[in-house]
Amino acid sequence: MKKRKNDPSPSDAKNAAAKRNLTRLGFLFLNFVLIYALFRLLLEISERTRILGIYYAATVLYAGAAVVLFVAYFILNGFSVDKAPRAWEDLPEKWSDEQKNDFLAKQPERKEKAKTLLYLLMPIAVTLLISYIELNFFT
Repeated sequence: MKKRKNDPSPSDAKNAAAKRNLTRLGFLFLNFVLIYALFRLLLEISERTRILGIYYAATVLYAGAAVVLFVAYFILNGFSVDKAPRAWEDLPEKWSDEQKNDFLAKQPERKEKAKTLLYLLMPIAVTLLISYIELNFFT
């Protein structure tokens, strides 16, 4: 049997997945650079003006954003941090069949939204981690 030109081969699928993963990684890195640069800019402004409140405000803003994004991720991801979808048996027994059906029908869409939140949550968390390490070990 002859292979058609438009049939995707397994190597094409692997290449597409690799390209998609590389794009995601690049987007995540770009977000990190922008978020970290803004944080460092706020710290530099605080240092040059000698107004410590700017440092505190920036740190609290970033920590608050991380908490809000994590809670939003947790809720959108089906009240878990697990990647696996929830099954009918996993849902609370007190829910009606209609509530369970609605939840399961909307689950893939919500999981995609939750996944996009990670592109902001992870760079903010890494920025705060770097700031914490810098503050405790290098000053």
